[in-house]
Amino acid sequence: MMVAVGIGIVWLGWNGFNGGDPFYAGADAAAAVLNTNVATAVGLLTWMFMDMLFTKQKKPTFLGALNGMLCGLVAITPSAGFVNGTGAILVGLIASALVWVAWNYLSKVRPFSKVDDALGVVYTHGCAGLIGGLLVGVLADPHMIEYGVAGKIYDGAGSFSVAGWFYGHSFHQLWEQFLAAVWVICWTSLMTAIIFYFVKFTVGLRESDEVLAIGDLAIHDEEAFPEPTFGEPVSTPSHSHSDNV
Repeated sequence: MMVAVGIGIVWLGWNGFNGGDPFYAGADAAAAVLNTNVATAVGLLTWMFMDMLFTKQKKPTFLGALNGMLCGLVAITPSAGFVNGTGAILVGLIASALVWVAWNYLSKVRPFSKVDDALGVVYTHGCAGLIGGLLVGVLADPHMIEYGVAGKIYDGAGSFSVAGWFYGHSFHQLWEQFLAAVWVICWTSLMTAIIFYFVKFTVGLRESDEVLAIGDLAIHDEEAFPEPTFGEPVSTPSHSHSDNV
């Protein structure tokens, strides 16, 4: 339940995250908020239906609903003010569907199978963000009201608009989105590697087994899998030391 509450707060806060991007209260901010909620709802439903249709259990899951919701939130962020309502629906649908496939199949392929990603950040944030950014180059509507300065909208010769391939019949914006994505991926990969090696050769990347074994109790003052104190004994799932971190 605490996870559900937390993820609900994330959805609520994301309205301000995307809606506040234009820096003024206007039609663009309103469109961004509406698109955020539409894409998120579609992303959640898409993941649930794919769980119902394509998994062995043939039923929706709580984790799946949260993953789909996150896919919608993350994917719509680059395009919230640039796509119309239909575009927002497509962003949530495409991003959630592709990430569902990646989550269930790409995670079993190297190098992703070797990545310690218990929270699925590579998929619900990395893949969803990449897909959402690229979809700006496909679905951006040039008729959407654009950013303003000091509360005023650009007009005339100074107007600013973005046309994706669907409306502008040009791959220019898609190419620009692709270049931006490559730059971000390369930059973050390089800087992360530098930080990791710095930590590795200074304080080390991993605690001792003794510290990891008592990590939950020492840090949070609670155990991940406590022994039952009353009633019938129950079996606890096996877990490694890394689960305690």
